[in-house]
Amino acid sequence: MKKIILFLILSQYNLLFSQTILATYPLELKKSKEYKQIVNAENTSTHDVFVFASDKETVTILKYNSALFLTHQYSLPRPDLTYKLITGYSFNAEGNPTLYWSSEDLKKIMAVQYDLNSKTTVAILNYDLPFHKESIVCQFQENNTFYILSEKDSEQKMVLYVFEDGKKEEKILDFTSFKFQNKNTEVLTMNQILEVCPIEKMETNQFNPLFKGTQKTKLYVLKNRLLLTFDHNFKETQTFDIDLTTFLIQEKRFLKPATKKQTGVSNSFYHEKKMYQITANEDELLFEIKKYQSGESIKSITVSKTDTISFKNSRLWIQMNGQKPRELKNTAKFLQRMLFLNVGLSVYKTPKAILITLGGTNDGQSNYDLSTGINAAISGNFTDVAYDLLNYSGPTTVYFESVFDKKLEHSAQEQDPLAVDFISRFEEEHSEVSLPSIIRFKNYYILGYYDSYAKQYTMRKFTDGFDRLNTF
Repeated sequence: MKKIILFLILSQYNLLFSQTILATYPLELKKSKEYKQIVNAENTSTHDVFVFASDKETVTILKYNSALFLTHQYSLPRPDLTYKLITGYSFNAEGNPTLYWSSEDLKKIMAVQYDLNSKTTVAILNYDLPFHKESIVCQFQENNTFYILSEKDSEQKMVLYVFEDGKKEEKILDFTSFKFQNKNTEVLTMNQILEVCPIEKMETNQFNPLFKGTQKTKLYVLKNRLLLTFDHNFKETQTFDIDLTTFLIQEKRFLKPATKKQTGVSNSFYHEKKMYQITANEDELLFEIKKYQSGESIKSITVSKTDTISFKNSRLWIQMNGQKPRELKNTAKFLQRMLFLNVGLSVYKTPKAILITLGGTNDGQSNYDLSTGINAAISGNFTDVAYDLLNYSGPTTVYFESVFDKKLEHSAQEQDPLAVDFISRFEEEHSEVSLPSIIRFKNYYILGYYDSYAKQYTMRKFTDGFDRLNTF
C-alpha cells in the first residue's frame, strides 16, 4: 500500500515538473476567431525560435535566440484578409523571415518578407497556384525552405513547389520510368495506388501515433531529401529517395518477411536509416529490421499464434470507440483481430530507448468488405471476432508496445511517459490554452499557445520521461 501511495504522489509531481515555462509575452488577440493563428518555428541554421501570431488586424513577430531569450519583437498590420492563413515560412541568410500567407485552398499565396532590424516589410510577392489536374498531398518545411507537394491526377508525376526567400520554383518529380505492381505481379499505375492508399506524412523527429503508421504510403521529410515508401504490395516495400538539391529519384525494394501461407497483411516504417517491417496472418507474426542502405537484416523475429510475444513490453490491448482499453488473452486473439484492421507500426526514439508500437487500426468506416470479414471469421472459427464485426462498427485499435535499446536489443525496462502524453493531458486540464503550436527543439518539445485568461503568449517545455532533477 505504501508503494502505491508513493507511486501516485510521484506521478503527480512528475506531471507538474515534466513541463516548465520558458517564456511569456503580453499579447491580446482581437476577436474574429477564424483569423487567429499562432505558428512556432525554428531557424535551423541559427536555432533561433520565432513566434508568428496573428488576428484579423495584426501580425506579431517574436524572435528568441537559441537560449530562448527574447531579442526582437514588433507588430504590424497583417495582409489582405483574402490570404487567411500563415501556411509556411522561410528564413534568408541574414536570418530574416518570409511568411507565406494563403487562401484556404492554397491557390493564392502572398510571400511577405520582413526585416527584423528595421521592423519593416521589405517585399510582397503574389503567386497563383491553379493546381490544374493536381491534388495537394501536403506542405512542409525543410532547411529553412517551404514546400508544397502535389500529385498529377492522370500522370505518374508529382510537383514540388519550392518557396525560398519569397521566390517560387516548380520541380517535376517524374515516376514514369518506375514499375509498380501488386503481390501477383500485375502492373499498376502510381495513380491507382495513391487513389486507394493516399500519402501520409510522417513526423521524423516526433512521435507518430499508430493510425499514421498503419497507412500504406508514407512520406518522410529528411535532411535535404524526401523518402516515399509504398506498402500496397504484401510481399515488398518499394521506396523512392528524392534529393532536394538535384531532385533525382532513386528506387529501392525490400522483401518483407514471408509467412508460411504467403498470405496476410504487412507494412513498414522507416526510422534513422533502418527499415522496420511486419507481416502477419492468423497463424504468425513476423518482425524484421533491415539496414536501409544495404538491405541487410539486423534482427528477425517470428512469433506463432501459440507463442507469447517475447519482445512486447505491454499487454495486448484492444480499444473500441475511445473506450477504456481491455486486454486480449493471447497472441491468437490478437492476430485474429488485427487481420480485420489496417496493420502497421510506429517507431520513436526516446532519450533512453527506441519505442515501437505495433498493431492495427481503423476509423470505423474501413474499406474492408464486412460480410467477407464475418464469413472468414466464422469459417476460421473466430466466433468472438465475428460477433464484434456484427455488433460494432466504430473506430478500433489493437496494439502492444515494445522497447529496444540503442543496439536494437529488446529491453525489459518499462517505457516512461512521452512528452506528447504530458502535452495532451496539460491541454485537457487547462481551458485557457488556445491556438497551440508544437515544435521539437533540441531534445525536448515546445508547446506555444495563447493564454486566453492572462492575455499572453506562453511557451512551455515538455520532455519525454520523468524530469527527476526538477522533481526532487
